[in-house]
Amino acid sequence: MRTTLNAWVRLAWQGKGCGYHQPHSDVRWMGRDIKTHFLGLVCAAAAAYLGLCGLLFVEQRRLVFQPDTIVLDGSPPGSGYETLAVSVPGLGILKDWWIPPSSAEMPTVIFFHGNASSRADFMTLGNTLHRRGWGAVLASYRGYSGNPGSPSEAGLMSDARATIAAVAHRAGLIIVWGHSLGSGVAARMASEGLAAGLVLESPYTSIAEIGARQFSYVPVRLLSRDPFDTLALVERIKVPVLIFHSEDDPQISFAMGRELANRLGQRAMFVPMKGLGHYPHQADLSPMVVQWAMSHGIGLNPPIPAGERGK
Repeated sequence: MRTTLNAWVRLAWQGKGCGYHQPHSDVRWMGRDIKTHFLGLVCAAAAAYLGLCGLLFVEQRRLVFQPDTIVLDGSPPGSGYETLAVSVPGLGILKDWWIPPSSAEMPTVIFFHGNASSRADFMTLGNTLHRRGWGAVLASYRGYSGNPGSPSEAGLMSDARATIAAVAHRAGLIIVWGHSLGSGVAARMASEGLAAGLVLESPYTSIAEIGARQFSYVPVRLLSRDPFDTLALVERIKVPVLIFHSEDDPQISFAMGRELANRLGQRAMFVPMKGLGHYPHQADLSPMVVQWAMSHGIGLNPPIPAGERGK
């Protein structure tokens, strides 16, 4: 009796009785299914991630460059500005605006504007400096304000060099002023020895770094085609630098402006501001700029505009 019972139990355990199936086989197949499903999910996730990286690589210039849609042809009537036709190799003609300085001894400021902006943004500040005898060039870029071409870092640098060359023979000492996107352009021109002074307004350390902070899950620094790495230019900038940055800048971290100033050391004067957001030039910065330039021997002592005498 005991032998028969033991035999029955063995048969049952082996799946040969009572309709019972072998558990070990089911577990093995289940394990294989889970592994296959998991590997499929991993492959799908990897493909999606690589696809996202590829999309950002291809479309990144749509994110970096945001040209204004207003076509600026001739200079505004009665503004005092002349249209400056700038010939850019491989591109054609860019149309800038400018007011010559009152004399060859007075400096000229070349303004490089920011994203989604135009040369018209600096018209008021240019006029204010011109009343002090300075010249002003309101520069533009390819693909902006109706100009031909498509923007890129290399392209904007080529445009800036051509602008400087177009006025160098009649502009006296040149100060390059860059706002936001234009700060990287101005810094590059100064690093190449094309200016006597550099003004940075709401500057970044690099555009690639901004992107890396916004898209921390993507290797932006590796994928960036237009890094605009101003921090890498610091050692090559030998001229005096004036930096304006508002603490409440919502687009470019105030800390980036301070970091640039720290790296530039004694070459830089850092002016922290408040309440001006991304656009410190909304305030009249001309007195501070003139004083800074004079302290570094850039230009003669300018005449005081009639409206400011006695102040």
